[in-house]
Amino acid sequence: MSAHFDGKHVVLDEPATLAPNTPVTVVVREGDETEAEVALWCANLSQETFRQIWDNPLDADYDQH
Repeated sequence: MSAHFDGKHVVLDEPATLAPNTPVTVVVREGDETEAEVALWCANLSQETFRQIWDNPLDADYDQH
C-alpha cells in the first residue's frame, strides 16, 4: 500500500479497509530509491527466517525424497 507524508501525517494514497488500531509497518524510501529496490530490501529481510525454517534436521528428511 502506498502513502506519502504531507508534512504532518502519513496519508494513504488509496483507501484501505483496516480495522481501527490495526498495526502497520511503514518503510520510508530514501532519496531516489525505486519501489523495486525497496521490495528487494524487504525480501532480503526474510532470508534469515527462511534459512532457519528450511535448513534444519527435520527438513533434511524431506530433501531426500
